[in-house]
Amino acid sequence: MFGYVRPFKSELLVREYDQYKAAYCQLCRALKDHYGRAASFTLSYDCTFYALLALSTQEAKLSLHHGRCVVNPLKKCDFLRSDGEAYHKAAALSVLLTYHKLRDNVEDDSFAKSLGSRVLLRLLSRKARKAAEEFPFLAKEAQRAMDGQQEAEKSGGGVDACAEPTANLLAALFKELAGCNEMQAAALERFGYFLGRWVYLMDAADDLMEDLAEDAFNPFIPRLGLSGKKVLSPEERKAADEAMNQTLNATAAQMLLAFQLIDLRNFGPILENVVEKGLPELQREILFLHIREKKKKRPEPEDLR
Repeated sequence: MFGYVRPFKSELLVREYDQYKAAYCQLCRALKDHYGRAASFTLSYDCTFYALLALSTQEAKLSLHHGRCVVNPLKKCDFLRSDGEAYHKAAALSVLLTYHKLRDNVEDDSFAKSLGSRVLLRLLSRKARKAAEEFPFLAKEAQRAMDGQQEAEKSGGGVDACAEPTANLLAALFKELAGCNEMQAAALERFGYFLGRWVYLMDAADDLMEDLAEDAFNPFIPRLGLSGKKVLSPEERKAADEAMNQTLNATAAQMLLAFQLIDLRNFGPILENVVEKGLPELQREILFLHIREKKKKRPEPEDLR
């Protein structure tokens, strides 16, 4: 995942933000409990959203507990516990996706540039095998998405072809949350498809200037007629941002329509905030304020704008 699926903090009520933080901290604890302390570095906003969506579409008994932070024992925080497997599954997904991302870095980057990824990959390999054994469906879909992504990018696929693996991954993961409810499954599948597409396109838009400078693959480069360029003039940058914004808006419109069909039992206002306010605000910041979202440190709820 890419870290883009986050709430818009200033539009959350205080109790909603506290609930989000408690779920985030509980996922961090689930990572440590199931896959070891080192796995907590894989924590992301995206997998927190997945956990909340799982909790909101299933019957689960929730309880709030106060305890010490997993990362900083001197700090105390709230944990939103559940009697189901939502957090365990989200933790497994976090480990698996990070594992595949690290493998991709090692294969694509130079030895010097991928040194950090190589170290982390050794730490995470055994944990990823455990996650795959516990949740084979997640492992199968993650592997399928990575294989499809590599094939699309190596063949120089267009925007639609390159966005398809991530779209199909989230479509499959979200559909599975519905169980035997066919209407819910259809809504979740469609929502996941367009959210996955949006996430991939947002990441490509976020990387555009860096990929141009490094002559790296980015599906927007040929789409916008920028092949061979290293830098863009202000006018070219503005035109590129507006074109990418139109593509993202078309995807977001379909995503919102599908989201409105989902029957949410818990955390409705938080999930609505993420989809209806958090994603558009982040899109605006990246494309028009040029605030880069690539961060080296582990994200925390306090980092939310």
